[in-house]
Amino acid sequence: MTRRKQKIYDAEFKGRKVRVTVPENDEANALGEAIKDNLSPEAVATLANAVRVQVNGRRTNPEVRRQLDWLANRLVTMLGGEEAYHDLLKEAGF
Repeated sequence: MTRRKQKIYDAEFKGRKVRVTVPENDEANALGEAIKDNLSPEAVATLANAVRVQVNGRRTNPEVRRQLDWLANRLVTMLGGEEAYHDLLKEAGF
């Protein structure tokens, strides 16, 4: 197996110039795979619901809000969309 050379990017961190790498695509979906391997669909729906409630119920830093919205939407997409999400929430007792 041949290893590809990772791309290196220049960035700034805490006022210093640093060089960073970005993981290859095969690692990009590690979170989704870990969730699928360890949580039931009902648990994923419950988690998405908790994230949505948290974001909607509090004033949050706009960047944090964007990130949490992304997470909740990704979880709902993993379940098959809004309808499946709502059906699974009902099955979970919400």
